Amino acid sequence: MNKTRTAALAALALALPAALAACSGDDDGPVTLRYAFWDDNQRPALEAMIKAFNEDHPEIEVELEQNPWEDYWAGLDSRFAAEEAPDVFWNHVSRFPTYAANGVLLPITDDIEDDGVDPSIYPEDLYDSWQYEGDQYGLPKDWDSIALVYRLDALEAAGIDPATVNDLEWNPVDGGTYVEFLQKLTVDADGNNALSPDFDPENVVQYGTAMSSNTGQTDWWNYAVQNGCSLQTEPWGAYAIDAPECVEAIQFTADLYNKWHVAVPAESTNQPNGGVPGDYVVPGQAATTLDGSWMLSFYRDGLEPGSWAVADNPSGPVGSGTVINGLSNAIYAGTDHPDEAWELVKFLGSEEAQSIATGMGSVWPGVSSLNQGFADYWAGEGIDVTGFQTAAEGTTTGYPLSMNDAAFGTAAMDEFNQVWLGQKDAQEAAEAVVAIANAE
Repeated sequence: MNKTRTAALAALALALPAALAACSGDDDGPVTLRYAFWDDNQRPALEAMIKAFNEDHPEIEVELEQNPWEDYWAGLDSRFAAEEAPDVFWNHVSRFPTYAANGVLLPITDDIEDDGVDPSIYPEDLYDSWQYEGDQYGLPKDWDSIALVYRLDALEAAGIDPATVNDLEWNPVDGGTYVEFLQKLTVDADGNNALSPDFDPENVVQYGTAMSSNTGQTDWWNYAVQNGCSLQTEPWGAYAIDAPECVEAIQFTADLYNKWHVAVPAESTNQPNGGVPGDYVVPGQAATTLDGSWMLSFYRDGLEPGSWAVADNPSGPVGSGTVINGLSNAIYAGTDHPDEAWELVKFLGSEEAQSIATGMGSVWPGVSSLNQGFADYWAGEGIDVTGFQTAAEGTTTGYPLSMNDAAFGTAAMDEFNQVWLGQKDAQEAAEAVVAIANAE
């Protein structure tokens, strides 16, 4: 955990009793709630949901505060320390354990029971991921998974039938049909693909894939679960990515860069300063990527209708699979308006609200019954997005739940950036990350 964050939470822990004493929730006049989020692509859906919320709650004004991911968490921590945090905010499971343990989240267990909210409308694992020491700290806002996004024009130029994309397989020895698929899509300036003896890996104009992740969520974690790797010994447990099946997946990812030369070079994509996969797929510098369902609007806005598609992930030695994740709407423990904040969170977690977002194609909904509506929206846009759902029905792993997420994330990015560059051994890097993360 970084020093700034530690100091912020420590300061909040001291200040929180006074802040809570000031909470009333009994305002007679209009109340303004501040609602923080990071993805501006979802703003239209949020505005539509808030408009619907105000039909029954005209006395509660909701002000949206958007900060991009790279600024969101540092800003939130600073506002916790200053006792100026937004009343309601998007929470991520990577931050949830520390926030819950440090008392900056308002438990909603009693509110759920008192108001008869039915938890069964959400996937059980998704709902349970927001529990800490017997209390609930959020209602599922959405869920996401990873799937294979690809350009149809690139497949056509390579003579690949799109009907075969859902049947790709990989293995850590020779790469399997998945690597062969990527080799056909990797083309140098003279028109040679990566299967040709004349292929020039130093002069590539189109790569088979683009990979970029500061944690692993959209690259090696998926290969890991497809290879039988568990990122942790158990939820809230120790990190275990130095196990053989995990290291094989890490090495396979590195081989896509350095052995088979089918991925946009790590010099361009390594985080935190490199491009994201869509930055290379949209202009045609890469033909495919494994990417998150939250990026669908990015591809829709950047590519011509009918020029791209989504498929299930390739299968590894233990089958297909993906990383499953989801967000919640959380309430700041120091809010001056806890009752009104709960009313907003309750509405945002309802079928009524989430059907609005689903009908706009914003995100896969936290309410299970609405999944088909999301798929139907994108079908109307000419895109079959069920690859994300198919992947989620395979072998899955959740985003790690750990108090040491900050240490893990920093170490993983530092170590694996070197592996992707071909500068460090995968086993050595994995052992270093585990030692750092588990020592916290």
